[in-house]
Amino acid sequence: MKKCFVLGAALLMGASLCAFAACDEGEQNDGDGTGTGSASAFRMAGDLQSLYGENGYPQAVLVAKKSLIEGDAAAVGTLVSYMEGSAEYLASCSAQTVVDALAPYYTQGMTPSLNAKNLTQEVISHCSVAYHSAAEEATRTRVDNYLAEMIEVDESAAKKVSEAFYYTGTVQAGTSDKSYTVYAPDGAPALALANAIAKQGEGETFDFRIVASDTIGAQVTNADAAKNADFCIMPVNAAAKALGTGEKYQMLGVVTNGNIYFLTTGDNAALTKDNLSSLKGKTMGVVQLPNVPGLTLRAVLEKYGVPYQILSNDSEPAADKLNLKAMTPDNVTPASGCDYYLCPEPAASAKIAATAGK
Repeated sequence: MKKCFVLGAALLMGASLCAFAACDEGEQNDGDGTGTGSASAFRMAGDLQSLYGENGYPQAVLVAKKSLIEGDAAAVGTLVSYMEGSAEYLASCSAQTVVDALAPYYTQGMTPSLNAKNLTQEVISHCSVAYHSAAEEATRTRVDNYLAEMIEVDESAAKKVSEAFYYTGTVQAGTSDKSYTVYAPDGAPALALANAIAKQGEGETFDFRIVASDTIGAQVTNADAAKNADFCIMPVNAAAKALGTGEKYQMLGVVTNGNIYFLTTGDNAALTKDNLSSLKGKTMGVVQLPNVPGLTLRAVLEKYGVPYQILSNDSEPAADKLNLKAMTPDNVTPASGCDYYLCPEPAASAKIAATAGK
């Protein structure tokens, strides 16, 4: 069992879901795309979680097979207890300890998005790992409201879930003589496994597996139920669409609460709920615009009455709207010419370090 040494504390909530590949932390760009850091260097300009509301948005959730919940409550209670301790563990461990803890569990051949170069205590805190039980009415309300907002933005983005989707019973940690698979996507959600990995002794109950984020849905939708994950961390909208009836899987809790941050250069103001109207006429590059980051941003913009348009290849920026431009992490550079960028951790902090010449 790996031990963690207390080096300092910092933790915030919880994504996303969703997992995103980090940018190349070695790239360094000035405004002209050539340099080693200048007045054009990136800096943080606010975070989407705060704009969304208290506790952020419910980005990734832990689900378990209904048959497992009913058949081995002790194992369920043990994993839940590990998840409940995730925030405290991550706040007290070095980033290197976390990287080392997760390393053995990535799919063979994968290049993890979290590594010793881009993962710091600050980045860990930005990944918003904090467990909220589905047994709590407030958690269920958060998830229901978030799914409704996503559907309002794009009706294909999510589905309303039934009451049976939520497991509202009580669980208590105990011993089990069986082994269960626990899947998580690469990126911020994988951090939620670190405490469980550290707490579990050799040969104990759980078989942890970290997979590419775009394959996580396949871990719960095999026609052969025996091949499906026993426990799975996945984006809340994906869980709602695939498992929302509660017939095969139930949600145990929210594990991450958003990891998306705004970047900017020069003297552009940091974004708060009080100055979002200043975005009219500006352009924002958005990583994963069609998915959770972009959908959540659009829900926030609609909440605060900020008009926006999504730029296509042949459309022109509007002076009376915020112009949203789809981008990949590699395209997020000061040379791209946007006023603001929306980017997940750890890519966001790596971009700041790169453009500062660190």
